[in-house]
Amino acid sequence: MRILPHTIAHGKQNLTSRAGLTLVAHLIERLGLTELAGRLLPKPGSNRGYGAGEVFATLMLMLHEGGRCLEDVSDLEKERPLLGLLGFARLPTAKTLGNWLHRVGGVSRSMCALKILNRRVVSAALCGCRRVTLDIDATVIDSAKRDAKYSYKKSKGYTPMVGHIVEAGQVAAVDFREGNESPNSRNLEFIRECEQSLPPDVSVKAVRIDAAGYSGGVINYLMSRGMRFAVRARMDSSVRTTIGGIGADQWRPLVRRDGTESRREEVAVTPHVMHDTPEAFTLVVQRQRIDDGEQAHLDLMVADADGESVTSGIYVYRAIATSMYRQSASEVVHWYSQRAEHSENRLKELRSDFAGDRLPCGDFDANAAWLLINAIAYNLLALMRMVLPTEFACARAKTVRRRLYDIGGRVVRHSRRWVLKVSTGNCRALNEALLQIRGFPLRN
Repeated sequence: MRILPHTIAHGKQNLTSRAGLTLVAHLIERLGLTELAGRLLPKPGSNRGYGAGEVFATLMLMLHEGGRCLEDVSDLEKERPLLGLLGFARLPTAKTLGNWLHRVGGVSRSMCALKILNRRVVSAALCGCRRVTLDIDATVIDSAKRDAKYSYKKSKGYTPMVGHIVEAGQVAAVDFREGNESPNSRNLEFIRECEQSLPPDVSVKAVRIDAAGYSGGVINYLMSRGMRFAVRARMDSSVRTTIGGIGADQWRPLVRRDGTESRREEVAVTPHVMHDTPEAFTLVVQRQRIDDGEQAHLDLMVADADGESVTSGIYVYRAIATSMYRQSASEVVHWYSQRAEHSENRLKELRSDFAGDRLPCGDFDANAAWLLINAIAYNLLALMRMVLPTEFACARAKTVRRRLYDIGGRVVRHSRRWVLKVSTGNCRALNEALLQIRGFPLRN
């Protein structure tokens, strides 16, 4: 590399470095989110204030642009030619955005309005899909906020519950919780909230939850609704007794996804009933060989700290409560393991790619509104991946930003029309994506 002598100077051309953000704006317009937000969310406090639609659209663009905090709206403010093309005369400041979050948070009507906006995005992504699989998981957001409480991970923060729709990659619902609230609490209520977040003609066909959802109330509800489910069982005394009653001839090698049999892992199937479940369900038990040494003579089951496994002799045991009695034990194990590929990976995206782990306010309710807004922005990206070429189908947000959003361009006025000029290769990609967005079928 040989750098030629040069200087850096200011140009008067209407240049932008975020030409691809027009795609986000077109998708928001296609879904009617700005108009819906303006009708449902709090109006400005004065005639000179910003409309709710403007604030909502600003937050969506800021989060898609890569903003990590409210102050990052200033990065978007630098793109004046692009903002003018999108119809923004000005942008709210970070203080204005923070004040608006305080107005929305804690107000039942406003939070319901945000949920309606999220349902609009989810509904678009589920076009043609009538039955969905729901993954439910809790996550810990570490925070030094004054009102943050210690979580089960022994750090201060919050423990929101998040429900994901497998088929569409969408966040169905978010329940922002105090750090000291157990993930075991209110799981049944949250499942119902996720169901209510779906369009009226869409139902939940299957549910996967970790051990936090292992309770009689949850299992009774899922069985009464005829849903398939796989719930990681807690190794209480009843489950340990059931496992102890499994005969040696009941164990079978775990069949891997490639069809081969594992030499160290085995599975068995047995019926089980809890003290508050009137009907028995299936318990798929897994055991993994850990040692061939002196522990072989031990019969005592020792529960691990997480309560999800026990060690006995040369084996570690885990179990899955399920209604999938027609599937083999190995199939149930693999289906449950897909939670990591779906729910847990999406939680990582929500936290790291959309600032879900960066709470901007000192108020609990305002942060609850912020996290729900992050979920809507994430859902817009998930919907965008359905519209974009297949090369973006599994792309992380940072890849979409680098290859699509962060395109340089120039805004010009020509023949009484506004034109966004970009390079030839980028022009083709943006036009193809724009055609897909404009032609994307919306649910009636």
